Amino acid sequence: MKSMLLRSLAVLLVLAPFAPAEAQWVFVARKAAQRIHRMAVENEEGKTRHEFVTVILEAPADRVFSVALDTVSKNPKARLLMTDPGGRRLQAVEGDRMATLNVVALNDEVSELMIAANSPSNEPPAASRVIATVMRLCEQMNKKCTVE
Repeated sequence: MKSMLLRSLAVLLVLAPFAPAEAQWVFVARKAAQRIHRMAVENEEGKTRHEFVTVILEAPADRVFSVALDTVSKNPKARLLMTDPGGRRLQAVEGDRMATLNVVALNDEVSELMIAANSPSNEPPAASRVIATVMRLCEQMNKKCTVE
């Protein structure tokens, strides 16, 4: 009995330092959640713009991917090029715009949605469409997202 108690205490002491780190990570993730970030890069010739949009969502990755896939599938203007449900990744085109979407599980209840898209530089940035799509996904999951 005493041996078992000592082992339990030893395990607790070994794992105790990780509990505050996990709590801090959860605090940081909550502060960053639902904030949409974007970056745009034009190629050297100025013909193509590459857009990158990310958002951390307080939702399971499988649910985020499912909602995203459903949204793209229901868009009559979009065509799915590739889906990888196991990797939570898809590629779609709309006209001459192409986007790749990836969802990564950060833990069981938090995920990161990443979208990379391209568009001709003489058109409005694809990020405005991508951000609109992300905002729609947030609404469908009852999340209030903001653009940073």
